[in-house]
Amino acid sequence: MRVAIISDIHGNLVALQSILPEIKKADRIVCLGDVAAVGPQPHETMAFLRGTKWPCVMGNADEALTKTEPETYERIPQGEKGKMMSLDKWTRSEIGATDCRFLSRLKRTIEIKSGNHSLLCYHGSPRSNTEQILPTTPEEELGRIFAGKDAQVYAGGHTHAQMVRKFGASLIINPGSVGLPFIKAADGRVMNPVWAEYAVLASSGDDLKVELRHQRYSKHDLKEVVLESGMPDPEWWLKDWI
Repeated sequence: MRVAIISDIHGNLVALQSILPEIKKADRIVCLGDVAAVGPQPHETMAFLRGTKWPCVMGNADEALTKTEPETYERIPQGEKGKMMSLDKWTRSEIGATDCRFLSRLKRTIEIKSGNHSLLCYHGSPRSNTEQILPTTPEEELGRIFAGKDAQVYAGGHTHAQMVRKFGASLIINPGSVGLPFIKAADGRVMNPVWAEYAVLASSGDDLKVELRHQRYSKHDLKEVVLESGMPDPEWWLKDWI
């Protein structure tokens, strides 16, 4: 059995569509949340996902959009805080009641059977969609995070960084970000490569295989969608894409 695992689309339907031919080869597809916020196609992305009926967990950005009060972006540098707040306001104006119901009904965790193995899906961690699980997270902390859980595979997103690491007899997977991947440039700036990240989990009997993949797509296509979307400060949004 093959399971395609995607996460953090962030309203970038151009990126998601670029990997559809590959992920549709899997027996199942699961989404780990943060589907709409801060991208040029929030409504279009949710409309597409509703049509697929793929299981999807609630990310922290999904949950924020279900609340009346907008994000305050306290950790964002002051020079960009206003732009992020304008983008949040625009996103809320783009999504309708059907979109909000879709987000509010997302579950925080989903368990999927993959052959002889169980796959526990979440956004940040099973206990919080804002918690980060990193390659450097101590084993003792992982023990607390996964206390009472017994899945063979744990899958979460949130960090926008691909990862596979062992935890006891289990594996922890982060497929990276479909719509908003991050890399650090040589000068220290955080850049967005024009590729969509995802993972494929293959199980056969007692064997497991994980592939971390990324697929390049057209920067021209992304720019065209952004400029036509009506989102505020489109050139600012596009400036770090490489």
